[in-house]
Amino acid sequence: MTLHLDDEEKEILARALKIYLSDLREEIYKTESHETKPPLKREELVVKAILEKIEKTVVL
Repeated sequence: MTLHLDDEEKEILARALKIYLSDLREEIYKTESHETKPPLKREELVVKAILEKIEKTVVL
């Protein structure tokens, strides 16, 4: 799948993902369930990877 975004869309998406990542990190920190943490940590890694891809393509 290919997703084409203009620079403004990329910047907004990156900003939204950073906010989500911050919230996700807090959720990971507060989660006591040993069953819940691994999927959340995996999600964190995926979001970070997506952010890196977006930030490499954004022209500032």
